[in-house]
Amino acid sequence: MTQTAMNTSSIEYHEGELRIARDTTNPQRLVPDAEDAASILDIGCGAGQTLLAIGARKRRVGIDIDINALEFGRSRAAGPGIQLAAARGENLPFADRSFDFVYSRVALPYMDIPAAVSEMHRVLRPDGRLWLALHSVAIPAAQFRRGNLKGRVYAAYTIINGLWFHVSGRTFRLKRGMCESIQTKRGMRVALSRAGFSNIAFQRTEYHFTVTATR
Repeated sequence: MTQTAMNTSSIEYHEGELRIARDTTNPQRLVPDAEDAASILDIGCGAGQTLLAIGARKRRVGIDIDINALEFGRSRAAGPGIQLAAARGENLPFADRSFDFVYSRVALPYMDIPAAVSEMHRVLRPDGRLWLALHSVAIPAAQFRRGNLKGRVYAAYTIINGLWFHVSGRTFRLKRGMCESIQTKRGMRVALSRAGFSNIAFQRTEYHFTVTATR
């Protein structure tokens, strides 16, 4: 795939995500309740579509490693009070205790989870809230069934990494630095507890499962 085709595909994806975020009747819309938060951080924000859906009157910051998504967000999605920046979830460029509410919508599965949740804990203020939306095992399982050999090998890595996460609360990266895993309640509880979170709770939706916790 050429760079131009990749950029076009990325833009089409984020345009679709924006449509979903703006449509309150869409069953795929997944927006956290941040009504009582004055400062919000979205980790893995894409084009900032969820920040846009949360509404104004708040300090809204989003980070992502996808430069194309951030550029698209700045030109099409971001509204007043929304700041988008290039950064990794495992190394957040913010001072300690900077935010009332931190969330990550289906981005944590692609990170080093223990490192990322430790950073989330660091930048949250005391009694600040965390909200995470995560993948189920059905996604890599489907990739394993339908993919070519390379796709099946990567799906197998994702599942094995998830099993290791379930047992140990830790994940491991591939040689090229990529990291992906499935998540379980046990694995998330272990990782979040180690990072210092409390009041950990889980809820399953039609497409994902969500985790909430308190600093």
